[in-house]
Amino acid sequence: MKKLSTIFSILILTGCAVNVKTYQKPDQSFDDFKTWCWLKGCEVTYQGPDYLFDQRVVDEISNAIAYNMYQKGYEQSDDSSDLVVNFFMILKEDSAEIANTYDGLMPEIAWMDHAYPAYEKFLKGSLIIDVIDRKKSELVWRSNAVRYMELNPIYDKAEIWSGVEKAMKKLPIVAEPK
Repeated sequence: MKKLSTIFSILILTGCAVNVKTYQKPDQSFDDFKTWCWLKGCEVTYQGPDYLFDQRVVDEISNAIAYNMYQKGYEQSDDSSDLVVNFFMILKEDSAEIANTYDGLMPEIAWMDHAYPAYEKFLKGSLIIDVIDRKKSELVWRSNAVRYMELNPIYDKAEIWSGVEKAMKKLPIVAEPK
């Protein structure tokens, strides 16, 4: 348990990896999907609490999603597109007990770790990207990328682009013309 909490603390402080889970509608073919647009009037909109709003972050996430869609062969279009794309962010403050600091170093006061455990606070952030079939109004693909980070994360363009790329890795590529 001590090692687990130490490893967890190190991951939080160094910026741990993104954990991604994806959902694709069973038996969904992406062969007929060629174009996409943002959900609300083909404009990027922020959905979430006001205190989380940072225009730089929203712009970087939307640019990274648009780039990844392009890389997978989808063309950004107007409100008659095949697909609509939406994303939203969730941030939640959490904490974990950190490893004993006195065991082995000062055995005479090691009891303090058990009487007064220390906790590390952090944020658990999720980026959810939805891809919807416009004609059927059905969710056909979803990515939920989760990452733990410091309480006051620093804006990092490279981390945002890397996280979005990982989140969209399993989105099907547009089929080649037959």
